[in-house]
Amino acid sequence: MQATVQRPFDKIVEEIGDSAGVFVFGCGDCATDERFGGERECSNMAERLGAAGIAVTGWAVPPDGGSTCNPITSRTLVLANSEAIAAADTILLLACAQGMPAVSEAVGDKRIVQGTHTIIGTQTAGGADDFASCGYCDVCLAELTGGLCPYAFCPKHLLNGPCGGAQGGRCEVFPSRQCVWELIYRRLKEDGRLDVLMRYQQPADFGVSDEEE
Repeated sequence: MQATVQRPFDKIVEEIGDSAGVFVFGCGDCATDERFGGERECSNMAERLGAAGIAVTGWAVPPDGGSTCNPITSRTLVLANSEAIAAADTILLLACAQGMPAVSEAVGDKRIVQGTHTIIGTQTAGGADDFASCGYCDVCLAELTGGLCPYAFCPKHLLNGPCGGAQGGRCEVFPSRQCVWELIYRRLKEDGRLDVLMRYQQPADFGVSDEEE
């Protein structure tokens, strides 16, 4: 079971900023069932963004209950909407944060803004492999770190860079695994966004945020 809601609209607009175009990406599974990112919500969000003066290139939701956190489902949806997504520089994700890694991989160098907040998180229909890529933090950092959740992928749950034990780009705890902060650095460097690493990230919070109280 999980409980996810949309973030306040003004916060979403603030995160989008001076975007040249936004594509709204929903989910046919939990987001549709819980009404925070199904067809109705994505259509409504597209209209609200347009009314706020933000260019929307399109929106889409996986059909037949498809889960955005499933990499194959996300890639298929991206291919089906390739022109609209190519015209956007920002993806607004109206799915739980568990979908962030799959969507990030599918859309490549597009910036992703997480449009939801997960209050309670557990595994959804995407499967155990997808669940392992999301820590369900109160504030999703994956939208800042190239779609890779440092809390979920780092066994020490470090949110502000690698530990001193990381050697040669490998994790100290699991040497066979690449250090997630090495991967994050590479992605941000490719995107020209290394300035993100200069921001201090507060410890992960798994309680209800002030906005939801």
